[in-house]
Amino acid sequence: MSIYRHSMLTTFKTPYAQKVEYSPKISIVIPVYNAQKIILNSYKVLKEKLEKQNYSYEILFRDDASSDRSKYILGEIYKTDSKAKVFSNSLNRGLGFTLRNLFRHASGDIIIYLDIDLPFGIDILPHLIQELKSAEVILASRYAGLSSRIPLPREITSRLYYLLCSLLFDINVKDIGSGAVVFRKEALNKLSLVSDGFDIHIEIFAQLKESGCIVKEIPAKYTYNGYSTFSILQHAPSVLINTLRFWLKNK
Repeated sequence: MSIYRHSMLTTFKTPYAQKVEYSPKISIVIPVYNAQKIILNSYKVLKEKLEKQNYSYEILFRDDASSDRSKYILGEIYKTDSKAKVFSNSLNRGLGFTLRNLFRHASGDIIIYLDIDLPFGIDILPHLIQELKSAEVILASRYAGLSSRIPLPREITSRLYYLLCSLLFDINVKDIGSGAVVFRKEALNKLSLVSDGFDIHIEIFAQLKESGCIVKEIPAKYTYNGYSTFSILQHAPSVLINTLRFWLKNK
């Protein structure tokens, strides 16, 4: 039986009645696109938190062919931090493609997907990890009870999409596009993801439900800081079409 504590130490009994403890490795995966203004600060506050918690960790970035200096900044981080891994797409491929490849390279027992702008802050991380004792996937949620600052068009679009996905896939995850999701490695291993776009979110949660994984949504305060790679006008139509295609394919 494993016991999760704030120190993230897991204890097992051996045949010789000795206690063997180890710290699960954490992989933080972060997709990046045109984020030159926020990459460095997000990296610094994240690394400081991980070090304070004394986690065994790695941070994986993947740049989706940014047109700004994002790739250069990531390169500088890679040069100075042995725990940082940096990958890049030669062409802009989308969130799904980028995230799928980050998952593939992650070597941790616990894998955490974070948006580069850290809209839920960083202090929530230990709490999300601690909650893995009662579920296989934990996500921070804008819509699970706490007041959050969300632009009205984005909130309306997000809630309507949840209603659609709830109808099609019978899922009860309200914040499908959450930018802070914690997975047990074995839960991710059950998924066969193929999406290249933003519909990767519903593909993840629909497959988690199908595989019988326990998903837990945690109320979290969300702050919109002006950065987003998702455009309602540009991306919402393709997300809707791909979601319907995914539903028809798996009906």
